[in-house]
Amino acid sequence: MEETILKFKKKGIEEPRLNAEIILSSILKKPRSYLYLESEYLIPPSRLCLLKKLVRRRSSHIPLSYTIREQDFMGLKFRVTPAVFIPRPETEILVEKVVKILQKEPISRKQNIIIDLGTGCGNIAISIAKQLSDFKIYAVEISKSALEVAFQNARRHRVEKRITFLWGDVFSPLRRMNLRGRVRLVISNPPYIAGPQIKRLSPEVRKEPLIALNGGRDGLKFFKRIIQEAPLFLGQGGLLALEMGYNQAGKVEKLIIAQKEFESPEFIYDYEGIQRVIISRRI
Repeated sequence: MEETILKFKKKGIEEPRLNAEIILSSILKKPRSYLYLESEYLIPPSRLCLLKKLVRRRSSHIPLSYTIREQDFMGLKFRVTPAVFIPRPETEILVEKVVKILQKEPISRKQNIIIDLGTGCGNIAISIAKQLSDFKIYAVEISKSALEVAFQNARRHRVEKRITFLWGDVFSPLRRMNLRGRVRLVISNPPYIAGPQIKRLSPEVRKEPLIALNGGRDGLKFFKRIIQEAPLFLGQGGLLALEMGYNQAGKVEKLIIAQKEFESPEFIYDYEGIQRVIISRRI
């Protein structure tokens, strides 16, 4: 493992030891703790070629999650490929907050639908489905390749019968489904990087799908669309919950207030003290 760590250092890979441990534990199909509990461990000859391949991929700044084809989220493991945006810990804050709110409120059969826009690998929809069994979830994604990954993840976690995956742009595949007033939650981690800023992102992040990053010239393109159309689906008291980028809270708040069909929003801070999640109710 020390040889791998040294190689990662030379290639400028951040946290080289952590990367080496995660790749090795993935190869061995063991938790990282195994590497410390066992003073000696052997890599099966059949896995050595794969180890070398993964090390080469990571050394060329392929994101770690793409390298091992997996990412943890909310205590679950999700398959990820270059077709999908890699789930971040910050998005767990979004999911944890809405689940906590909905668990405390009575469920109405007339308003028992959740819409996840831009589902990606399905991490938001699937994590919610695992915790809120009384809701029907519609997960929308414009990338067919990402949608296939999301469905595979839903089957992996045995919630595929409770999530309907739809191909389309934002609300477009939902408009003819007679959902007006029946939706309890619209949730999304939309693309929110301003187009001109994308070239300044790290090499790893720039290898993620551009469609999952680019929020238009000002980074607000999808917030505007979601906030404008969400009232057409949300029932009274229904929730709109969105993840935002750095320094976007005030701008997204103005969009919600201007809509005049939402209450004054609440902000949730991330681990670095940034206003990361905004939540509002349909009046």
